[in-house]
Amino acid sequence: MNPLFEFWNGLDGRRRIGFGLGLAAICALVAVVAVLTLRTPYKVLFSGLTENDVAAMVGELDKLKVPYRISDDETQLLVPDAQVHKTRLALMSREIPLHGAVGFELFNNVEFGASEFVQKINYQRALQGELTRTILAIDEVQSARVHLALPEKGLFRKDDDKAKASVSITTKPARALSALQVQGIQRLVAASVPDVQAQDVTVLDQHGVPLSRLAGEAAEAGVGGAAQLDLKASTEKYLAQKATEVLDRSFGKGAAAVSVDAVFVQEQTRVTTEEVLPARSADPSQAPTGVVVKERQSAHGADGPAAQGAAQTTTSETEYQVGRRTEQVTSPAGAIKRLEVAVVVRRHLDAAAVQRVSDLVAASIGINRERGDVVAVEAVDPTAASDASAAASEPTDVPLADRSPPRAPVGGNVVVALAVLVALVLVLALMFALRRRPVPAARALSEADRARVLRTIQNWLDDGTQSSRG
Repeated sequence: MNPLFEFWNGLDGRRRIGFGLGLAAICALVAVVAVLTLRTPYKVLFSGLTENDVAAMVGELDKLKVPYRISDDETQLLVPDAQVHKTRLALMSREIPLHGAVGFELFNNVEFGASEFVQKINYQRALQGELTRTILAIDEVQSARVHLALPEKGLFRKDDDKAKASVSITTKPARALSALQVQGIQRLVAASVPDVQAQDVTVLDQHGVPLSRLAGEAAEAGVGGAAQLDLKASTEKYLAQKATEVLDRSFGKGAAAVSVDAVFVQEQTRVTTEEVLPARSADPSQAPTGVVVKERQSAHGADGPAAQGAAQTTTSETEYQVGRRTEQVTSPAGAIKRLEVAVVVRRHLDAAAVQRVSDLVAASIGINRERGDVVAVEAVDPTAASDASAAASEPTDVPLADRSPPRAPVGGNVVVALAVLVALVLVLALMFALRRRPVPAARALSEADRARVLRTIQNWLDDGTQSSRG
């Protein structure tokens, strides 16, 4: 220990502080390396769990004797990294009722002696659980519950009661179900449960809003608002892309821009036409004939029925069967009503070339002039546009002698001022540090040094006295 004490005593104050700080840093580094090396890393086993799911999985992990951790928000379950896949497979094989849904695994262990009522209830629970698992596969759904109302059937029971179903859905944050998805859920339940119609399935969200009613209204209205916007955007993008591809091959890539605006029919129309077809003859010169339905002839005399040899009048009536044609035309909502296309070409084109471009675009996307479609083509010369912009930026109404030289931008002045200010601060700080610099203390003289200094001073005095006398 003596060398260590001698080393410590030989250090001044600053070196002792530096030695202590270095030793502390080495100890801290060793501790961090030890913690990182010896600590067991944990990884996520399952995420997005509810409290019931966490409780069920924790119970199974305790049975498997696997260490686990629960995240702070209680939605994730973590296990050691080396046991993640093995534990996950083990839990999935145990058929844990996640989200409170139990499927047809209820019948894996059949209890002998169970009554018919218990078997019915178990079947209904299994059916509800399987539907819940299927609905949870939708990306926007976070949790779901399915309730089935199945009436009892019997020989002496009336069949007035209909089977119905209700679905309660909680969507993920910032997500929502579309009308088509709600209709798909209704049809899924109706196709899975006997005697249940799609209109008898009620779908609610987490706020208690009936989504099935909104979906039904959207279906009756034809194309809904969101679906109509999607149809409009996709159609316009498709047509603009087709026209752009044709123009790129004609003028080069990026030389033309196309914008398409499509107007759609928002309501569904139905037109019924009824027409009577006349009877036609094989010979065009003859009068129209047809199938005789009724024919009657009568003869009348001057005062009554015709007598023999007296003047008489003969009346003949014939009825023919005629044809009839009924035509019904239905125009669904969402058909294109009108197209308006704007084309900008960065080339100098004359009137004939502009017309050819218009005809080319019209043929590429199927423009119908008769229904009111419009194609507008604008040719812009890039060189003329750049000259015009440069002329507009330079003032022409000010004399040349009165024009002031260009000034530096405001941002450049600010940067220069900040740089000067920082330089001044650094100079002042350096001057202050130099003024506060400690003056080295005078070293004390020994006896020999003092005698030497006195002899030197005495010699100076003696030399000065002799020179004054001479």
